[in-house]
Amino acid sequence: MSALTVFTAKRFYTMEPTLPTATAVAVLDGRVAGVGTLADLAPWMAAHEYTIDDTFADQIVLPGFIDPHLHPFLPAVLSQMPFIAPDPWSLPVGDYPGATTSEEYWALLEQRFAAHDPSDGPFFSWGYHPLFHGPITRSDLDSRLSAEVPVVLWHRSFHELFFNTPALAWANIDGPDSLPELPEVRACVDLASGHFWETGLMAVMPAVQGRFMAPERIGGGLMTVAEMAHRGGLTTIADMGTGLFTTPEAEAGILSMAFERDETPFRLLMTPIETAFVSDGSTPAQALERCLALEQTSGSKVFFDKHVKLMADGAFYSQAFKLCAPGYIDGHQGEWIVPPEMTTQMAEAFWGAGYQIHIHVNGDEGAQFCLDLLESLFNGHPRIDHRFTMEHWGYCTEDQNRRLAVLGGQVSGQPYYVHMLGDKYSEVGMGPDRAHQISRFGSLVGRGTPLALHSDCPMAPLEPLRLAWVAANRETLSGESIGTNECLTVEQALRAITIDAAWILRLENQVGSIRSGKKADFTVLDADPFEGGADGLKDIGVVATVFEGRAQPV
Repeated sequence: MSALTVFTAKRFYTMEPTLPTATAVAVLDGRVAGVGTLADLAPWMAAHEYTIDDTFADQIVLPGFIDPHLHPFLPAVLSQMPFIAPDPWSLPVGDYPGATTSEEYWALLEQRFAAHDPSDGPFFSWGYHPLFHGPITRSDLDSRLSAEVPVVLWHRSFHELFFNTPALAWANIDGPDSLPELPEVRACVDLASGHFWETGLMAVMPAVQGRFMAPERIGGGLMTVAEMAHRGGLTTIADMGTGLFTTPEAEAGILSMAFERDETPFRLLMTPIETAFVSDGSTPAQALERCLALEQTSGSKVFFDKHVKLMADGAFYSQAFKLCAPGYIDGHQGEWIVPPEMTTQMAEAFWGAGYQIHIHVNGDEGAQFCLDLLESLFNGHPRIDHRFTMEHWGYCTEDQNRRLAVLGGQVSGQPYYVHMLGDKYSEVGMGPDRAHQISRFGSLVGRGTPLALHSDCPMAPLEPLRLAWVAANRETLSGESIGTNECLTVEQALRAITIDAAWILRLENQVGSIRSGKKADFTVLDADPFEGGADGLKDIGVVATVFEGRAQPV
């Protein structure tokens, strides 16, 4: 008979409404056997050899945190370069202060460039944002940094790159004839300024991938991501874009090699992304066939489970999302990442095969398309419990929230947009009325719509408690709280990184709360989030995680 481990704590918050708190949890074979007090667990201890583990007796324990949308390869790549972003970052590879002005940005950029060894190849830096740091062109990089060493700035959105002249040569771009023939690619390239965005990235990503996805680099990068996840208290994460850098098949193999190990303290759900199939010309039927084959490669920690990621409008960080009238104040237009008719065809194929569809959407025009798509799919082939998921849901209207509830959809939301962009978008592009309604999650929860909070790392730090803090306070970089009617309560915010996040991923029978039969995944905190209130969430530290019954300190 297996041995029993009984963990004690000052308080377990179970996220189970009928037994919301406990002081002891019994674990058997990696799963929760019983919950309550030591007295409640006496029958289990009488039936098994047992050990009482009091390591966390004075601490607060929640279900293991869940991030239902990130991109492991992105921070694995980007952590190989210096971060110079408007917000500060603390990573396993170093601490990077924020730069909110052009002067601060250039000072840090010149400092980082001076420390770069040109023999190591091009200089890259991630985090540039023109609304904070001012416009930068190819000629600026040539004159202010170097006309000999390749320099590439990666936009804070990840969806844009800026090259100096030597960097264009490094990427084998020597004029318009070097660009792919696809009109949707050429429409998103400005060679004069060295700017590539959205689908235009296809012109330069082969060179970028060759540098950062090399085996000697990407392995270390993924170990950095693993440490970031552990520091954040995460025990379940989802790659919401398998195939973003190379093929889904290749990425699945690399992620399995990195994380399918006994010492990995989390599980990873992989979700193939539409752009991987569009870029290599796969038809919807071929894409579906490839996804079915990928499921056969699943392991115990790195796995597929009938999820697919589709794409609507462009990046929120670069105001490439699609807005309904009156549109952007300056009149510019957003972008469709994939033509809507193509996304519709993909959606029909995967919906008919019983897949859960996740769709990247940021603006209210994008939301209109996604809602129409969901209604069309349901009317053509009704499905109960389809869990069609809007990913990000950056700016929408109250009418769209109401319609989403009627259609039975759900949201995996990005709260960090409020913190990073609420101030700037009030001034540029949207105006205060719409900018203050970014990430309107309080009204979603009020209508009973399932909501999870995600980092979309590196769009936000891999820190679930920081996401919960933003969603509960809606505080911007300037310290102002905006759109406070959309704040979540502390309980709602914590549910959105535990049990409701599990629901979004269709894993609620396995993880997300502490109850008999579920995986014994816990996150141990150094303070009580309910006692500290909404403002205190950002200051709580993660002490350890327990993954399937095995404790690992942070």
